Amino acid sequence: MEVEREAKLFEAGSYPDKGLDVGEEQLQALVDSFSTPVPLMLEHLPQGWQIGHLKALWRRGKELFGRLALLPEAEALLKRLGIRGISVAVTPDVKRIVEVSVTATPRVADARLLSANAVTFSGEILLTEVTALEQDMETLRRRAEAAEFALREREVEETLQRWLRVGKLTPAVREMAKTLLLQGTQAVTFAGGNASVAEVFFRFVEALPPMVRFGEVAPAGDEEQPLSTEQEAFLRKYWGDLSPEQIARYIREGRRR
Repeated sequence: MEVEREAKLFEAGSYPDKGLDVGEEQLQALVDSFSTPVPLMLEHLPQGWQIGHLKALWRRGKELFGRLALLPEAEALLKRLGIRGISVAVTPDVKRIVEVSVTATPRVADARLLSANAVTFSGEILLTEVTALEQDMETLRRRAEAAEFALREREVEETLQRWLRVGKLTPAVREMAKTLLLQGTQAVTFAGGNASVAEVFFRFVEALPPMVRFGEVAPAGDEEQPLSTEQEAFLRKYWGDLSPEQIARYIREGRRR
């Protein structure tokens, strides 16, 4: 069973030796773009000695933290040797974590990483283990996110149905509109302020005039439809005592019920 530990990866600030000034917004961008666990390696070795993975990322003010899932054997060895240092490699634009390694010399950048134009930062594994309560909180957080997405998806479906009814949207572009509303989280400058792509698209469609009203049923008129030869023969056979006017009236009233 994996052992989970928190780690302080690095913090916002000026790094003249790297030619970078890292702001809190860049730390948040790393958190927002984190989706796939990043392998946790040993000393950035090219042989691919993976001892765990970075499974979660979050920010506390100017500090970036992560949750490491370590193999039990690796965790025991690191604890016995007293190694707590880690090295975090990110892309030069500080938008994505490339690699995380446990290292006894976190301030020494690996040549392989430098050749890949990665930028390394020093961090440390914290002594406190992730408690059962923290794990439960993480589970609850994920459930809350799933419930929030399900609610958002239902609201989007209702919006799409309304747009279809009033003719602001055609069935052919329904799925594209759904994708924009659900996944258009990127912020853009709009009307002198910032808004998400989804919000801008929503305003755009709301401002459109109705075009074709899909799904509406045209009201039935009172115009009588002539009977076919077969229908007239059937009616005369079984209701020959009624006049054609009476038969037509009964048919018309029956259709309205």
